[in-house]
Amino acid sequence: MHVRLTADTDLIRAYGSASAGHADDLQAVAARLATVGTDASLFGPVGATFLARLNRAVVRETETLAGVCASLSGTHRAAHQAATDYHRADGDAGAQLLGGW
Repeated sequence: MHVRLTADTDLIRAYGSASAGHADDLQAVAARLATVGTDASLFGPVGATFLARLNRAVVRETETLAGVCASLSGTHRAAHQAATDYHRADGDAGAQLLGGW
């Protein structure tokens, strides 16, 4: 039994571009999160403790978003490379069938 392999390279590239768009959106969110925070000491001992923890959580989540952005950017590059490779393989297979290999 033969399995037919097909790849819609336009859809693969669109997926990669969408991933890049998501990365851009998340970078904007991370930039906004980085501006969140205030001097915790202005809110007294209870407020200061809460805000200090909130600020640490914001920093941690900003770092997490940076990791997700890096993954999405990698997805963009990988998808575009995969589409190029599929396209090249298709052309090579066609050339081989025509005796041009």
